[in-house]
This record gives sequence, C-alpha cells and structure tokens, in this order.
Amino acid sequence: MTIANINDGELGSSVRGKLNATKDLAEKCTQTYWFDANDAATSITPITHGAGSTTTFLTNDGAGPSTTSYNPDSKTALWNTSTNKFDFTSLKHGDTVELRIDIRIANAAAQEINLVIDLAEGTSGAYSLNVNHTYFKTASSGDQITAMFRIYMGDEDTRTGSARFRLTSIAATTIVVNGWFYQITDV
Repeated sequence: MTIANINDGELGSSVRGKLNATKDLAEKCTQTYWFDANDAATSITPITHGAGSTTTFLTNDGAGPSTTSYNPDSKTALWNTSTNKFDFTSLKHGDTVELRIDIRIANAAAQEINLVIDLAEGTSGAYSLNVNHTYFKTASSGDQITAMFRIYMGDEDTRTGSARFRLTSIAATTIVVNGWFYQITDV
C-alpha cells in the first residue's frame, strides 16, 4: 500500500483519508507486549520436590511485588494464576512467545535438575521441551536457575492446549519461584 504525502494547505477529507491509510498500515504490523508474573507464595512456603519425582509442577500466584506488564492494547494475559497454567488460546498461528523462568533451589545433595515445559496438555499432541539442565556437585541453598527460550504457535494443539513448567530431579529439593517473564510477538 502506498501512502500519499500530505501537501501544504491540504484540508478535510483528503488529509483524513491519508491519515487513515497510515493508521491501517500501522495496525497490520507486528506487535509485541509482555507480562512479568512474580510469585509471592513460594518465598514463604517453598515447593517441595520429592526425590525421583518427575511431576513437580511449578506454581506462580502472580502476586509478587515486581509483577508488571507492558500491554498497551489490553491483550489477554497468558498465565492463569487459578490453574497455574499458560493459556495460549488468545494467540494466532505464527505468534511467538519468549519465556524466561526464574527459580531458586535448595538441594541437600549433589543432583541434576531439569526444567521442563509441558505443552499442548489435554490434546492428543501433548509434548514436553527441556528448557534447562543443571548439575550441582554439592549440597547448597539459594542457587538461582534462569532459562530463556522461545516457542511458537505452529499447530492447533500447542495453541489450544494448556502449558506449564515442571522440575525433574532424582534428589529432593525445595523450590522458590521468583517468577516468569513472557513476551508475545503478535504477527
């Protein structure tokens, strides 16, 4: 679409038409917005991961003091604090979501830890992605694990199924969820 220049002295509907054409073009561009959901509950009562468990799902109440967003068009937040799952149904095929997970752990022994995101839950095409693998040689507390990764809405199962984070490890640990940031690129 070509946008015509507004000439000196031009008035009325001619200028309005050119401005509306500019607005229409701008609305078709890629848009980015983000949310930073910080957790308050696990700093008081950490999540307990039992040794050998593969299903310790991470929670986030979104009530932490640093919870914020940049959401100028009032898009739907993807993190649902009631279900502790992401809901991507408001997105379109081709949209991307960049996520950063931020947790602290206290482990009683040497251990390997995997952070996983389960996607397309509740559909026939459910799958998991390992987003971080960490190995601790000794016991420690307050170790921070942060991972950043991107997913895209490439199929209907990913878009309509829920998603959530989980931790797997053969050793026991406690988990404090600092929160997760997620940025949506709307195409």
